[in-house]
Amino acid sequence: MAARLTEQTAVFPHVRRERVRFRDCDALGHVNNAVYSTYLEEARLNLLGGLREFILARVEIDFRAELRAGEEIEVGTRVGRLGTKSFELEHEIRAGETGDRVIAEAKSVLVAYDYERGESVELPESLRERLESAR
Repeated sequence: MAARLTEQTAVFPHVRRERVRFRDCDALGHVNNAVYSTYLEEARLNLLGGLREFILARVEIDFRAELRAGEEIEVGTRVGRLGTKSFELEHEIRAGETGDRVIAEAKSVLVAYDYERGESVELPESLRERLESAR
């Protein structure tokens, strides 16, 4: 997949690699749909350095191809829309020897959140700058 990494990085500035584990698969031998949320969560953690300042509001996944145990995947992530209190991450999961198979495309919406007060807050300027650099 290294041959494609440069191309993926040009479109998605943050790319996380991992191998599909046997436990990720269902009785039919392909990755269970719920596991894709875990792949996206790992990518979010990798990009954002944690989730203390956010709460996940929405995940949308379009499945394009099947994925099986042992395959290597890359999850590309970039910041899309930036709002006053929320932002959107765009993801693409690819596999194959040259990363030529698009497995899934997804979007995650995260909201800046004050856990002590239990409410959404405006994105702090420091966070906004960090997100802008990940576009």
